[in-house]
Amino acid sequence: MDNLTYEKAIKRLQEIVSLLENGEVTLEESITLYEESAKLSKYCSELLNKAELKIKQLTESQNGEEDE
Repeated sequence: MDNLTYEKAIKRLQEIVSLLENGEVTLEESITLYEESAKLSKYCSELLNKAELKIKQLTESQNGEEDE
């Protein structure tokens, strides 16, 4: 999953939601899709947290340079 972009992960999550809402998958398929969606959701959350941290560090770095 490390080579998966945020955008592709979100797209796959949307596909999973559509499949589950459609109601045409079996219980076993639903469980597998749910497990995949949980992993994708966690992955996306981690990517967003990393991006937020990087932006915060860049902002703090820029603010520090302006103070000097």
